[in-house]
Amino acid sequence: MKSGLSVLGEFGLIGRIRRDRRRNRSVIVGIGDDAAVFALSRGMAGLVTTDTLVDGTHFDLSYTSYFDLGWKAMAANLSDIAAMAGKPLLAVVSLTLTGKQTARAVDDLYRGMRALGNRYDVTIAGGDVVRGKEFSITVAVIGESHRDNVGLRSGAKPGDALLVTGSLGASQAGLDLLKSKSRNKNSEFTEKHLRPAPRVDEGLTLARKFELHGMIDISDGLASELHHLCTESRCGMVIDQGALPIARQAIERSAAGDKDPLDYCLYGGEEYELLFTLPPRDAVRAIKVLGAMGTDCSVIGQVTSGRSVRIIGPDGKARLLADRGYRHF
Repeated sequence: MKSGLSVLGEFGLIGRIRRDRRRNRSVIVGIGDDAAVFALSRGMAGLVTTDTLVDGTHFDLSYTSYFDLGWKAMAANLSDIAAMAGKPLLAVVSLTLTGKQTARAVDDLYRGMRALGNRYDVTIAGGDVVRGKEFSITVAVIGESHRDNVGLRSGAKPGDALLVTGSLGASQAGLDLLKSKSRNKNSEFTEKHLRPAPRVDEGLTLARKFELHGMIDISDGLASELHHLCTESRCGMVIDQGALPIARQAIERSAAGDKDPLDYCLYGGEEYELLFTLPPRDAVRAIKVLGAMGTDCSVIGQVTSGRSVRIIGPDGKARLLADRGYRHF
């Protein structure tokens, strides 16, 4: 006897997903046609980003709810738009289902995506549903940015200050706790990993107030993103270990295990904070502007000539910082 998604069928499931008809003004045609139709404002550049999460590789359903999975899948893409100083407009979602998922699970998945998307007026305007051997979710987000002030990895200039929003290391510390045998899965400890907050408003504010130089989001770890900025901007960077905003969760988790809190800060992924560069005078103003929004921001170093990434330790000596972080292959 058929049960679950087999009873609903592909089009029944799509109809269920389609029930939420909320749209923003950019979406002309949403779910129901062969493609979504949307409008761009005059003088704006279109942005497109996509991200795939695969069961067993990017998430584990033993400690990740379908709601949290949906939230995180949306967050990863919104963070990419934020790093381009963009406004997200709409999303499309493709699911590969194995047949083990229930209709309720799919409902929860979409509830998670919409819960975060609605914060930024992002409509899920289409997508695809297929059956396969591995459960995966692919989200693509369309956005727009002012044509003459897009946040790029290639814009850092020698002499710029290097800044980062928020604190670093909490996501990896939360993941380590979730994977541990500890029964105390404190939500305050795990929230940044399960329900990260992309810095969309911060990116838009920086674009309104400043001429952007280099910018990237921290998805693969601070050390890795520093190297990405250097490669694309053809420059070097030096950071001050004492200036790094190490998250309290990373410090506390390191005390419970054998990992250095600095490792959490430098090499922990899925932070979704903004790493960006500005001239020193603008950097001072940016800290005040973001602080007025309730967002912490720190100067952690500067952009240099050359191509190396170095870190100044407590002894005052600079050493090369390894290009290490999350790698797919």
